[in-house]
Amino acid sequence: MKGTIFAVALNHRSQLDAWREAFQQAPYKTPPKTAVWFIKPRNTVIGNGEAIPYPQGETVQS
Repeated sequence: MKGTIFAVALNHRSQLDAWREAFQQAPYKTPPKTAVWFIKPRNTVIGNGEAIPYPQGETVQS
Protein backbone atom coordinates (compact mmCIF):
# COMPACT_ATOMS: atom_id res chain seq x y z
CA MET A 1 0.00 0.00 0.00
CA LYS A 2 2.86 2.28 -0.87
CA GLY A 3 1.67 5.88 -1.16
CA THR A 4 -1.42 5.36 1.01
CA ILE A 5 -2.00 7.90 3.78
CA PHE A 6 -3.48 6.65 7.04
CA ALA A 7 -5.10 9.41 9.09
CA VAL A 8 -7.32 10.15 12.07
CA ALA A 9 -10.38 12.39 11.91
CA LEU A 10 -12.27 13.90 14.81
CA ASN A 11 -9.31 13.66 17.15
CA HIS A 12 -9.80 17.28 18.24
CA ARG A 13 -12.83 18.77 20.01
CA SER A 14 -13.22 21.53 17.38
CA GLN A 15 -13.69 18.95 14.62
CA LEU A 16 -16.25 17.01 16.63
CA ASP A 17 -18.13 20.23 17.41
CA ALA A 18 -18.13 21.25 13.73
CA TRP A 19 -19.65 17.91 12.70
CA ARG A 20 -22.03 17.49 15.67
CA GLU A 21 -25.20 18.40 13.71
CA ALA A 22 -24.33 16.01 10.88
CA PHE A 23 -23.86 13.17 13.36
CA GLN A 24 -27.45 13.58 14.54
CA GLN A 25 -28.63 12.59 11.02
CA ALA A 26 -28.84 9.13 9.46
CA PRO A 27 -26.91 6.94 9.17
CA TYR A 28 -25.00 8.04 12.29
CA LYS A 29 -27.67 9.31 14.73
CA THR A 30 -24.98 9.83 17.39
CA PRO A 31 -21.42 11.20 17.43
CA PRO A 32 -18.59 8.63 17.47
CA LYS A 33 -17.19 7.71 20.86
CA THR A 34 -13.56 7.72 19.63
CA ALA A 35 -11.50 9.25 16.84
CA VAL A 36 -12.22 7.93 13.33
CA TRP A 37 -9.47 6.35 11.21
CA PHE A 38 -9.53 6.74 7.43
CA ILE A 39 -7.23 6.17 4.47
CA LYS A 40 -6.47 8.19 1.36
CA PRO A 41 -5.25 5.86 -1.39
CA ARG A 42 -2.54 7.27 -3.64
CA ASN A 43 -5.05 7.94 -6.43
CA THR A 44 -6.85 10.47 -4.18
CA VAL A 45 -3.78 12.54 -3.27
CA ILE A 46 -3.00 15.74 -5.18
CA GLY A 47 0.05 17.96 -5.18
CA ASN A 48 0.54 21.17 -3.22
CA GLY A 49 -1.46 24.01 -4.77
CA GLU A 50 -3.40 21.77 -7.18
CA ALA A 51 -7.15 22.27 -7.54
CA ILE A 52 -9.34 19.84 -5.62
CA PRO A 53 -11.75 18.15 -8.04
CA TYR A 54 -15.28 17.78 -6.63
CA PRO A 55 -18.81 17.66 -8.03
CA GLN A 56 -20.40 20.97 -9.02
CA GLY A 57 -22.60 22.31 -6.22
CA GLU A 58 -20.59 20.56 -3.50
CA THR A 59 -18.18 22.24 -1.09
CA VAL A 60 -14.95 21.11 0.52
CA GLN A 61 -13.52 21.87 3.94
CA SER A 62 -9.92 23.03 3.76
